[in-house]
Amino acid sequence: MKKILLIFSQYRVGERIFPTIPRLSNRYNLDCLLVYQMKSTHRWVGNEDLRNHFHKNYKDFFNTITEDRNRLDYKSYDLIISDDNRHSTKTKLWEIYDNRKSNMIGCYHGAGERWNNKQFFEKTQGRVYDYTFVMGQDDCKKNYCIPIGIPSNDNLKNMKMNPKHILLIVNFLGNITSVIGNQPFPVTFDKKLVNNIDLVELQKIHKLTFIIKLKSRDGEGKNQIKNNSDYIKSIMPDVDYNIVVDTNDLDNLIVDSKLIISAPSTLAYKPIQLGIPTILIEGSGQIGNFGMFKGLVKNDKEKIKDKINNMLDDSKDEVFIDTVIEGGSKFESTDVFMKRVEELI
Repeated sequence: MKKILLIFSQYRVGERIFPTIPRLSNRYNLDCLLVYQMKSTHRWVGNEDLRNHFHKNYKDFFNTITEDRNRLDYKSYDLIISDDNRHSTKTKLWEIYDNRKSNMIGCYHGAGERWNNKQFFEKTQGRVYDYTFVMGQDDCKKNYCIPIGIPSNDNLKNMKMNPKHILLIVNFLGNITSVIGNQPFPVTFDKKLVNNIDLVELQKIHKLTFIIKLKSRDGEGKNQIKNNSDYIKSIMPDVDYNIVVDTNDLDNLIVDSKLIISAPSTLAYKPIQLGIPTILIEGSGQIGNFGMFKGLVKNDKEKIKDKINNMLDDSKDEVFIDTVIEGGSKFESTDVFMKRVEELI
């Protein structure tokens, strides 16, 4: 059997291809190198260390899992796949790239335009990868870009939708400037956005609890869970809500949603593929391919209200899915991934 090395640097990035590991192990001998945030020495800042789930679910599929990059002979692998395609001092992928003999693949970091443009690819190809896996055909800006969709979303196909809540997916809260010294995007989850969404009226109509999904971030410090919870409490009206930060059950969080209001986020592709009514707030994250999505709306109260009603009436966007998520409309991205690996090894 041929040998493949998988390199994982961040849980939120690597989880998109984690489900391919069992199928890869049926055909290839696998080793795993953990770097950056996936290393045990890196302090997890959220409320649940999701790396434990990775080890529990996938450790038995590898011959070797190591955090010591000097332990491995990179020339012995027939293919190397990294969960990220950025040239970064945090991962130092060039050290591996410069010592390999086979093809090395870097997977897309995210869906934003920052990492999916010709200039980015030209600066990173030949330095940390030979080919880069991208999400869909629209991201194929160079001939070494290969679309593979989102393999982790394939599991949604067999899940039953059971609307229990309205999900609010947050990129940055309104307190972010006081935490990191700047505001990355013009729109944050703050008092203005909360008022424009009109949570009181939404809850009155649908009679469902709000779930607020936050990200845990290294840059926001060790007290971020409490600080962010306090901030949300200060801006929320008198509605029922719960806060979720780290969870290994994202799929159920999605399928249990009647409506999703989100910043542009890779997570938002899950409900879009399922046809769950999804509204994306323009200006709260990198737009990327979402510029083509019919659920994108400006931070304006009347426009948000109209968009919610429109998406509740007609939520499926097949053209968008086929354009931006390879294998997405039929939940076949894992099959696509396996085929691309076979072609490159």
